[in-house]
Amino acid sequence: MKRAGGWMGGHDTPVQARLYTTYQGQRADLTGWKDAAPTSAGTTEFSSVDWDLRGRRFDDGTWLCIQFSSTNDAPCAEIHR
Repeated sequence: MKRAGGWMGGHDTPVQARLYTTYQGQRADLTGWKDAAPTSAGTTEFSSVDWDLRGRRFDDGTWLCIQFSSTNDAPCAEIHR
């Protein structure tokens, strides 16, 4: 995996995001909070953020999750090797 990122609809207020992993019931913060960039595509406004993950290795079954500061949702993706 080289990059990970996410986006959130709207950009009325400053948004931050961070990545964390969950493996065998243990949560570990992968990054600190990072400012999301307000972006527009036509009439759609969103905040986007991404990270360079080159050189990092994730075990099979690890969940990689993104947490935004303005919501309780934290979408995740499972790593398959």
